[in-house]
Amino acid sequence: MLAATRPQPLRGKRLPSLDGLRAISALMVVVGHAGKVLQVGRHLPFGSGVVDVWGPVGVTVFFVLSGFLITRLIVRERRTTGTMDVRAFYLRRALRILPAYWVYIAVIAILARMHLVLASPSSFARSLSFTTNYLNPHSWVLNHSWSLSIEEQFYLLWPALLIIASEKRARRAAQWLIVATPILRILTFYVTPGMRPNITSMFHLRADALMIGSWAALELELHRHSRVLAFLRRPAVALGGAFYCLFAAAVVRRLDIVSVTFGYTIEACAACSVLLWAIGNPRTRVGRVLNSAPLVHLPLTSRPKSAP
Repeated sequence: MLAATRPQPLRGKRLPSLDGLRAISALMVVVGHAGKVLQVGRHLPFGSGVVDVWGPVGVTVFFVLSGFLITRLIVRERRTTGTMDVRAFYLRRALRILPAYWVYIAVIAILARMHLVLASPSSFARSLSFTTNYLNPHSWVLNHSWSLSIEEQFYLLWPALLIIASEKRARRAAQWLIVATPILRILTFYVTPGMRPNITSMFHLRADALMIGSWAALELELHRHSRVLAFLRRPAVALGGAFYCLFAAAVVRRLDIVSVTFGYTIEACAACSVLLWAIGNPRTRVGRVLNSAPLVHLPLTSRPKSAP
């Protein structure tokens, strides 16, 4: 089922299996929220359940996919045209994200006006400015925008670094950030205990997932046959990564100090392994499922597609 085939060269604009992984990640988020409401699946140690943790794990997978895809698109455009069309890049991002997001905000505004949900003017200001990952909107229905805020901040900062720096320097920067982010989480956990609930949502404390995806894209371009990539692409490693995201993370996320230090990073590495194996093996049984029409065409307007 996960038998390795010879990795397929990644030519063309559309990456095999990536849309399918995005769809599965989205379903994990939806089912995870439903699991919290229904209180199902609590059969693991430390009172942990499987289903209700799929939501935050699915977000981590999204971050890895976004880092990989955005970096790859920018690198490929620069190699093809010699530059990056910044205006076109942000226009594409805006058209894919903002219309659906604005519709959601408008619906919440109507419901808040009818006193059916709790949302203040400051909550809407923070949501529309993509700052809810730092400024709590104090509204459950708008608090979900923290992950989108992280993505928007990533879109703002990372392309600028890729434009200014060379691919090798950007890869080195990604590696340093992967190492630095867990250290920042540890410092935050011990030095400012009052901020512990916010560790999961702050950009500078979750950047490792985005950087792991970005590093993978740069490594594929610069050192396609590196030992690290070869290890992550192994079927057994990818299978272990899938098991970690679907089951083991449910236990690790209940151990606060383990989760906030290296748990998030391990989670992102596991997702990266699955990603690298999947895009290189689209003709396996799992690959065919990931590239099947129901998963590829699942409407996910809030995340970038696998083609520009």
